[in-house]
Parts: sequence; C-alpha cells; structure tokens
Amino acid sequence: MPRGIKRLGYRAQVPVTQESQAEHWDGFTFTGGPWQVIYKGPWGQLQVWGSSEAEGRRVIGHACSAAGIDPADPEGEWFVTESSSPRLQRVATYRVASRFGLPVVTVRPGPDGPPLIGL
Repeated sequence: MPRGIKRLGYRAQVPVTQESQAEHWDGFTFTGGPWQVIYKGPWGQLQVWGSSEAEGRRVIGHACSAAGIDPADPEGEWFVTESSSPRLQRVATYRVASRFGLPVVTVRPGPDGPPLIGL
C-alpha cells in the first residue's frame, strides 16, 4: 500500500448507497498520529490511528453515524493505546481520496463480492 494511504472499513447496520456514503465522507479530514483507537461491538470493529484519543474517537464517531451505529451503545467497547514507534508517530492530515473530482468511497452489498464505486 502506498505511503500515506489509510483504509477504514465498517459494516453498516442500516441500508446505505454508494452515493450516500460518498456524500457523508466528502470533505472529511482528520489528523493521523500515534494513538490507536479501537471500537468493538457485536457488528465488528473500527480502528483508527489518530493524533490524539479524541481525534480517533471523532473519526470513529463519523463512521458510526454513516453506518447507523451508536458509539455510546453499552455493547461496544473502546480500546486506546499510544505507540512509541517512530513510524507510527508521524502526524499528518488525511482526507478521502478523489478521482475525477469525485470521492473514492466504496460500498459492498454484503460481506463478500466486489465493491461498488460510483466513478
């Protein structure tokens, strides 16, 4: 994977379309860094490397709102660690990639099969 690219995957708990997900993520940015923030629930796990715990929680909260997940759900658990690795301590701003002026966001109708992308 090229340097500087992060991928975030999650299972939506509500019906979604590629267009609605692309609109939700369009213009979103976050600051990556040494804090690993994980949110685990009965539907799966989200993991982000953020510049702070709060930034990681913000990114996960944004993903949860797109997926119909409530991060305050008592069935979900938060885990937070800070890395001392110089490779993971790099602080940088990330945004959704775009191609041809459109955000690159994919959706799959189920747990397997090819992703749908609206380019």
